[in-house]
Amino acid sequence: MIKNIQTHYKKMGKKLPRICFIGCGNIAAKHVSILKKLYPGIEIYFASSDGIKSKAFSKKYKGKGFFNSYNEAFESNLFDIAFITTPHAHHSELAVKAANNRKDIIIEKPIARSIKEINKIEKAAAKNNVRCTVAENYYYKPIIKKLRAIIKDGQIGDVLFIEINKTNKDSISGWRADKEMMGGGALLEGGVHWVNALVMLADAAPVGVIAFKPDVKYETNVPFEDTLMINVSFDNGIIGKLLHSWFIKNPLKGIGISKIYGTEGIITFESNGLFYRLHGKKKKTCLINPFDFLGFKAMHKAFIENYIKSVPWEPSLESIKKQFQIVEKAYKSLKTRKIEDIL
Repeated sequence: MIKNIQTHYKKMGKKLPRICFIGCGNIAAKHVSILKKLYPGIEIYFASSDGIKSKAFSKKYKGKGFFNSYNEAFESNLFDIAFITTPHAHHSELAVKAANNRKDIIIEKPIARSIKEINKIEKAAAKNNVRCTVAENYYYKPIIKKLRAIIKDGQIGDVLFIEINKTNKDSISGWRADKEMMGGGALLEGGVHWVNALVMLADAAPVGVIAFKPDVKYETNVPFEDTLMINVSFDNGIIGKLLHSWFIKNPLKGIGISKIYGTEGIITFESNGLFYRLHGKKKKTCLINPFDFLGFKAMHKAFIENYIKSVPWEPSLESIKKQFQIVEKAYKSLKTRKIEDIL
């Protein structure tokens, strides 16, 4: 199989990009495992602030090599793409260094802690003419593609409201319980996934957001907030609602029910993307392929194939930045108790 894949790209006159994971944690391991299955023979390197850890990762995941520090990695000519998988507090600094060393960049979500940090990444990528995207697998979820097609086909008429519910009692520890490292709460660290899904389903630009947090006292170790509801208005008239919580118990172990309300029907779907039920001009129930319902395989295939073909990466930094504004403005709304405009 390895030989066949290598022969395929050789005939195309192209070769697989070489990737270095900047940060050696659980999410890096997940990405590596997927890439290795999709592209046997792909050259993968590892870098960490601790050379012992990067060496161990390289041995465990059969890497091409490792680096003893991030700077050592960035100064190397052995790889093409820096895949940043550290806590997001370090993303901006590392992405700028990668760009300044002419490395193309994939950044684990969330991209950063603030728009200010995103601006630094954007400026460095543009200055050095390098690619930069975020590993937002929700952008590639098959259910999002299917729901958008149903909406475009007019099966529920004109969309009025989109309601996404994602609640689960999660155990938060380590840097996620650190205010400085987080730079926000659950909406910033985990909710960005669902903000992406909301924007994708609305298929429009967000123009305003208002946020609500329960005024009830309870113990939590999550900085700023672990439960939030936001309402987002879009420039096509659609209103979106997201209820996101790391605190509320879920007897279904993370499974949630969300809905899209139209003038002529309703789509009910499992929030994570396992199935949907259409009640519109047609009635249909559909189960999603369980082997990639989260979109990781589709995302990595798109990154690699588009890199080889010199096609722009998606999602773009521009779209990610726009979605991140929803998060920042939602937090501002909690203080002002008003709808905050998104420019």
